[in-house]
Amino acid sequence: MGAGVAGLPPLPGNDPSSAAAPGRWRRAGRILSGEVARKGYLSGLDQALISLTNFTASILLARALTPTQFGAYGVGFLLLYLGRAFQEGLIVQPMTSLAPGMQGDAKRRYLTGSGALQVGLAAGEAAACAALGWLLTRWGNTVAGPTLFALWLPLLLAQPQEYVRRVFYTLDLVSFAVLNTFVSSLVRLAVTVWLLTAGSDSGTVGLVAIGCGASAGLLLGLIETRRLWLRRGVDLAATWRMNWGFGRWVLGSTVANWIAIDVYPVLTAGLVSFAATGAYRALQNIVAPIHSLLRAMDTYFTPRLAERRRIAGPTGVDLMVRRMFLVTGPPVALVLIVAVAFAEPLLRLLYGPTYVEYAGGMRLMAAFYALLYSFWPIQSALKALERTRAIFLGSLGATIAMATVGVWAILRMGVYGTIAGQALSAAILSLVLWSSWLRWRHAPRNGAGASAAAGAEHSEARSV
Repeated sequence: MGAGVAGLPPLPGNDPSSAAAPGRWRRAGRILSGEVARKGYLSGLDQALISLTNFTASILLARALTPTQFGAYGVGFLLLYLGRAFQEGLIVQPMTSLAPGMQGDAKRRYLTGSGALQVGLAAGEAAACAALGWLLTRWGNTVAGPTLFALWLPLLLAQPQEYVRRVFYTLDLVSFAVLNTFVSSLVRLAVTVWLLTAGSDSGTVGLVAIGCGASAGLLLGLIETRRLWLRRGVDLAATWRMNWGFGRWVLGSTVANWIAIDVYPVLTAGLVSFAATGAYRALQNIVAPIHSLLRAMDTYFTPRLAERRRIAGPTGVDLMVRRMFLVTGPPVALVLIVAVAFAEPLLRLLYGPTYVEYAGGMRLMAAFYALLYSFWPIQSALKALERTRAIFLGSLGATIAMATVGVWAILRMGVYGTIAGQALSAAILSLVLWSSWLRWRHAPRNGAGASAAAGAEHSEARSV
């Protein structure tokens, strides 16, 4: 007898609304605990180790060094990121986007060729920094000269180590990357403590420690990947053409992005003082956990987005980007809220009284990082979609703002102008990248694209 006829309420299992709710919960559970999510968490752990190491090293150096020397370390650290910008554009981003679509020996030849190009790039950057640093020191610059010279070691070793780590991500061996990070971080911190205990009081201490940690990670990585590399059959010219064909816009965008955002503290050192850059670095270190999330997205999800595009089409990419925001948005918001609410106690706890007077700048720093996060998943998706021209144009617009409004803000407001200028550049990038993303999403698809889009959600559900 039917339930309605008997006057009884329907059974819970037959209620459509009650069935829909568990379905939604199961879908949410798959998103947060599926295979892609688990590897994403492992990638987050990897980047958290990097962020924690940078955080701890900065605290050790800030407590032991003068603000001027700590600022010199901060400038050197940012110049390493400039070298990383060339690495990302010419080597890493092409590799993470192109290699997932290759198979067998073709992939091995490509990875070996890209590795050889990476070694050449690192050696060239290291030689240039050593020569320029030596010249500045000879001309009497006792802060910038030694700092620039000391960059040769981390440039020569850290970039090849990072390349090997990113190869692990491309091969879907995230746990190997985590182990590599742990070993290099442990050595770096041990060397930092040893040098500071021995009485070293220069900002170059932190840079030398980065190089020593990278040497340990590189050695381990080469041992783990010894069967991957080929000795014959590698066409460096062909590899270069592939990387340049994909990466020329990425190179322009990463270098322009560094100029538009990361150059601000370097300008502050020149226009105000190295001590002011030290204060900036102390504030930035409070929100260091966000770096781990941003790097995790770029490191892990860019090749996954490229693979998702190949398997599930445009809608697969769109769904993964939404999930990136869903998973990473709450922790970013939490870090920023805590940093603003407890800025003064955190600065006093971590550094003593030296940088407490700059606590008011944490609001600006939080605004800057919120804007930076707002376009980060979109940037990863555009790289995977090979729509990197928008990243370059956005960075170019932000660079123009830096060279005009940004310089004026630094001269007018010092450290606070530095952070405000960075927030402006991030806002410009966010506007341009979101515009490009929305145009791509609303663009008409052909029949094949529509067919792939129709099955994308089913494929996504199975993958998680």
